[in-house]
Amino acid sequence: MGQGFCGRCGAPLAPGAAFCGVCRTPVAPVSVASYQQYAYPYPYAQPQAPRIGGARSTQIAVAAGLVVILVIVAIGVAFLAYRAVSGSHKTCTANCSPKVITPLPAAATYRSSAFKFEVDYSDTWTVRSQDANGVTLGTKLGLVSVEGMKAGQSSDQVIQRVVSALPSASWQSVTLVSSLRGAHLGDVDGLGQVYSANLIGSNSKAAAVRFVVITATKGSVTVVVFAVDPADPTHFAHGMPEGVLFDYMCTVFRWAS
Repeated sequence: MGQGFCGRCGAPLAPGAAFCGVCRTPVAPVSVASYQQYAYPYPYAQPQAPRIGGARSTQIAVAAGLVVILVIVAIGVAFLAYRAVSGSHKTCTANCSPKVITPLPAAATYRSSAFKFEVDYSDTWTVRSQDANGVTLGTKLGLVSVEGMKAGQSSDQVIQRVVSALPSASWQSVTLVSSLRGAHLGDVDGLGQVYSANLIGSNSKAAAVRFVVITATKGSVTVVVFAVDPADPTHFAHGMPEGVLFDYMCTVFRWAS
């Protein structure tokens, strides 16, 4: 843009005139530099590069949070499963499967010289009688006997013979309660039956009892286990308070090799 008046004579200048129309003095143009000294510079903002490292850190933090959540959920599920397995359960009272039993802290051993089998029992029990064929033991609450014989009869016949041989004057109201699931002697499966009865003592008083007869055969040898306890069907499997110890005897039973 040209100046409005001549710098020499003061005459007004026509727009875009190169010379003054009165004195013919050249019109001095306004330089860009002289104009820029009065302008206010506004620098452009520099574009910023994307923060790749920050986004990656955010993704790592999110992934770590998910892992922590999954670990907490897994721990919770494992705890609930443990509670479900180890929670209180009703005591088995009939057709109970064999239990895994902790060995006795101290045990004695009977060895049959006639049939070569061995059986461990609590050393707190007393030996009532023993011979080459078997042993009879007095337990804390009852009685247990282990007897060997030559094989010949079936397991059912052996059990019936043992039950029938009980003197009726002492063993009254003998009743079959249940078959013993998983009956065994050592590594040989057998047959077992649980009975209830009233046992008449020397004082002529009757006591309710439970007894079990277990028999198994290996080769030419049959072994019979007879055990009796005071009846307590409310708190113990098959109503026998020492049933776990009797089961232990059967588990550690060892046949002749």
